[in-house]
Amino acid sequence: MSSNRPTSLVTGACGFIGSHLAERLLLEGHHVIGLDGFTDSYDIRQKRDNERRLLAHPEYETVEGHLMDLDLRPLTDRAQFIFHLAARAGVREGWTAFNYGRYMRDNCLSTQRLAEAALASGVELFSFASTSSIYGFNPKLPTPEAHDLNPRAFYAMSKLMDEHVLNGFRQLFGLPVVILRYYTLFGPRQRPDMLAHIGLKAIAEGRPITIYGDGEQTRELTYVMDAVEAQARVLDVLPIGEVYNIGSGPTVSVNEFVQEMEYVVGRPAELIYTDANPADQLHSQADISKARRELDFNPTTTVRQGLEAEYAWLRESVLERP
Repeated sequence: MSSNRPTSLVTGACGFIGSHLAERLLLEGHHVIGLDGFTDSYDIRQKRDNERRLLAHPEYETVEGHLMDLDLRPLTDRAQFIFHLAARAGVREGWTAFNYGRYMRDNCLSTQRLAEAALASGVELFSFASTSSIYGFNPKLPTPEAHDLNPRAFYAMSKLMDEHVLNGFRQLFGLPVVILRYYTLFGPRQRPDMLAHIGLKAIAEGRPITIYGDGEQTRELTYVMDAVEAQARVLDVLPIGEVYNIGSGPTVSVNEFVQEMEYVVGRPAELIYTDANPADQLHSQADISKARRELDFNPTTTVRQGLEAEYAWLRESVLERP
C-alpha cells in the first residue's frame, strides 16, 4: 500500500451505492477503508460478492463490524475523507413500530458515534447519504432543498435525525459535513427489495409482479453511477455545510417503469394490482438545480440505459446463482 495516497473511509462499502463508490475512489488513486456490518437487511451473499470484487484491489482493506461496536478512532485517524452510506434502509420496513429500535441503532446512534470519532480525528470531509423521503408524502414538485421536511416513516425520521445531529456537529464544532439527499436509486447491485431488482428478476423468471395501487404513482430515479458521480463532485468541490438533492432526471410512473423492464428483458410482465401501500409516496421529483450549479452535476443516464446495466448484472450475479 502506498503511504502517499489519500485515504477514504466508506461505511456500507459492500452495499449497493457503497461498493460502486469504493471502486470509483480506488480508480482515482485513493486507499479505501471499507467498513461494513453485513447486517441481515438483505441477502448477505450479495454483499459478500461486492466485497470479493473490492478485495481484488491492493489499495482496498475491509473492516467488518457494526459502527456501534467497533473502535472507530483507529479508522478515522487514518482517513482524510469519510463517506457515510451505512444505514438500515427501507421505507416500508420503517412503517411499523417494532422496527424503531433498529433504525435508532443502525442509523441515528451509529451516525452520532461516527461523527464523534471523525471530529476527534480532524477529517477534511464527512459526506452523508440522506434520502428524499424526509420531504414527506406531498411535497411541492420539483422539490427544492429548502422545502419543509415532514418524514412519515421511521426510516425517513431516522435520516432526518441524522441530518440534525450532523448539522449540530458542524455548527457547534466545525465537522466538515456535506449532505446528499438521494432519490430512488437503481442500477447494478441494487438491493433485492427494490422494484427494478424485483421486476427484472420476475419477468426473466416468468413470475408475476405485484403493483401497489394503480401504478400511476411517479418516481424521480437516480442511476447508481450518477449517485457516485455526485459524491466525486463533492470531494472535488468540498462545499462544506451544503445540502443537495441528487436525482438522474427521468421521472416515470411505476407502469412506465415496468414497460421499460419488459423491453430490456424481452418478455411481457404479468402484473397483479393490489391496494396501495400506505408507506408509499404518490409522487417524487427532485429539483437538482443547486447540484447542477454548485457541483457541476449533470446526469445523463436514461431509464433504459440504467435498467440494461442492472439486468446485465442480474443475469451474471443473481439469475445464474445456484
